[in-house]
Amino acid sequence: MRAFLLSISLAALAFPAFAADTTSTRPNVLFIAIDDLKPLLGCYGTSWIQSPNIDRLAAKGTVFTANYCQVAFCAPTRFSLLTGLRPDSTGMYLNPDQSQDLLRTRLPDVVTLPQQFKNHGYITHPLHKVFDGRTVDQGHDAASWTVPYGPWEMAPGEKPAPGGYQDPATKTRLAEALKQGKPISGPATEACDIADNAYHDGGVAHTAAKRIREFAKKEQPFFLAVGFVKPHLPFIAPKKYWDLYDRAALPLAPFQQLPQGSPNDLAFYSNSGELRAYSDIPKTGLIPEALQRELVHGYAACVSYIDAQVGLLMQTLADCGVADDTIICFWGDHGWHLGEHGHWGKLTNYEDAARAPLIISAPGVAGGKRVTALTEFLDVYPTLCELAGLPIPAQVEGKSLVPLMRGEDVPLHKAAVSQMSHGRGKNGSMGWSLRTPRYRYIEWRSADFSSDKPVFGSHAQDTELYDYKSDPQERENLADKTDHATLVKQHQALFDQLLPHLPTRE
Repeated sequence: MRAFLLSISLAALAFPAFAADTTSTRPNVLFIAIDDLKPLLGCYGTSWIQSPNIDRLAAKGTVFTANYCQVAFCAPTRFSLLTGLRPDSTGMYLNPDQSQDLLRTRLPDVVTLPQQFKNHGYITHPLHKVFDGRTVDQGHDAASWTVPYGPWEMAPGEKPAPGGYQDPATKTRLAEALKQGKPISGPATEACDIADNAYHDGGVAHTAAKRIREFAKKEQPFFLAVGFVKPHLPFIAPKKYWDLYDRAALPLAPFQQLPQGSPNDLAFYSNSGELRAYSDIPKTGLIPEALQRELVHGYAACVSYIDAQVGLLMQTLADCGVADDTIICFWGDHGWHLGEHGHWGKLTNYEDAARAPLIISAPGVAGGKRVTALTEFLDVYPTLCELAGLPIPAQVEGKSLVPLMRGEDVPLHKAAVSQMSHGRGKNGSMGWSLRTPRYRYIEWRSADFSSDKPVFGSHAQDTELYDYKSDPQERENLADKTDHATLVKQHQALFDQLLPHLPTRE
């Protein structure tokens, strides 16, 4: 694999950096990554959410309505998108806790998406969470950037505590526990009446706006990657964004049970453990309705908070006179269950975790399009290269979405492939999901993760099949139904076709 990637990287590097007079005609790229954002946006049909700036971006760009992540977890899905490689090619499935999971240790010669732009004359710069920090060096993968990864500027005054909290009582409690060496967590929500940039994401947006003003004066085009963390837990946003919503009127998940007949011990990870780690959340049992409403309220407030930051960046592009010369790629790294199936968090292969927003606006491409064809985050790398007139490295496993953006009726994928691992060491499992236009087929196999390269079994431990035409809420697994046997076999054949690297099915 390393030799293969080395040859690819050398081929990519063989293209010389373009001269200034050539690069000056190339479009800029504003690359906006959002953490834990499901398609809970007005432009995706959620009428009660307030996301006017993202909706405005959608109106001038292309909205991909059936877009899916590769893994519903922060580190592996970003690792995949930014390298153009599937998780089974990168070997990154979970948020890592071992040094060998660093990008340049695992794939030392891979050419990342921003690195490809850097190699072709672009100013490249990251702010906040673009890669997951656990997968890269302290320079946020220094090889990818011409302007190093660095701090963002916050509003004057008290800086947030770990977790992003600004509430004085919470900060005092956390500081006292730290002095005493006691483990303690903060609350799941916060709504202080403070400026946007007194919280981290507002500081990131203000710093990104400053970078746009700097880079817009240069002769070189820029690739500015801006990573916003909200609506990741804890759900923290300035009070004015909470005030946009009437909590009593917010909808709750309509189906909060496990799917009938599903392998729940495999399909759901950690009993919503990410949420339950917060101080005001019950450690077991159902989440009470009043608390559910608070959590949905907090998530919605965070979405509107981030929407305002996106608006600031779009306005800065316009003020600098470069809006018409800039590609904007907006994406949420994966979805998030807000109580669907009784689950709060990501880490499933189901629709609420695997489906994620993707909006791309580009000069010379008419806006206002809604693409219903299946797409994957792997497609972002080749799409941005084609839009900018850059070569697409041979390593890239996705497909350019430019034909779809131009209105061509070209189905690129028979299915969108997501996957999720369960467990570590020798006795793990891996579930691969095929999302077709109507169905989702999931196959679970044994996985030995004890060595650097996982070993997958040839026998299906369990299978799942959901029909989104008759059962959009995934109430029942149909895989064992005799009247669906032919359909299961058809999806298994497609599974074998799309995942030929797996052992031959027993």
